[in-house]
Amino acid sequence: MKLFSDSDSRKRFMKNGLPYLLSIVWIPIIWMTVSALFGRILFMFTGSLLIAQFLVVVISFGTLFLLLRVFMYFSGKFYGDSH
Repeated sequence: MKLFSDSDSRKRFMKNGLPYLLSIVWIPIIWMTVSALFGRILFMFTGSLLIAQFLVVVISFGTLFLLLRVFMYFSGKFYGDSH
């Protein structure tokens, strides 16, 4: 059984769905990287682990948003923009 019945449905998924799927998969990696790089520094500046982790989560989601935009840009380049 094929997942996609024709090439148009595959292209639509690659253009619309794959960037979101990739961003969801990458969020733990981004969170761990940001936490390892900036967690201790943020903890020293804020003095609170809760505030430091909140800032790490905000930075992670900001990075996720930027990566999502990049994924969507490249998916439009590879699979053709319809507009």
